[in-house]
Amino acid sequence: MKNHTLILSTAKVTIPDVITIDQVTNLINRGLTGIEYFGIELDNDADYVDDDMKAACEEITFIEFFFETEEAINYEALSIEEVNELILDLIKKSARIDIEADHKDVTLYLHLSK
Repeated sequence: MKNHTLILSTAKVTIPDVITIDQVTNLINRGLTGIEYFGIELDNDADYVDDDMKAACEEITFIEFFFETEEAINYEALSIEEVNELILDLIKKSARIDIEADHKDVTLYLHLSK
């Protein structure tokens, strides 16, 4: 299995105490997200994020997806539309989705059906 990380961003939105997958897919479907990162799992961001970057990040909502696939993904070959289609398809195929959220960011762990 290949591990993947997708980080989308959007202008800061207030995340409710309980967020649903429908709220997340609504942001993607409305074209309100951009790709910050798509690739293998990242190292600890504390190793390279400085104070200015932290301040800028306070104005952005990040939506992080972690998932596995059987096959490798050619990250650079995909357009934003193709990435959006891929993640929406993976959401539909997920047997379980674990969602963690704070006041401004969302993390999703997609557990795909086997």
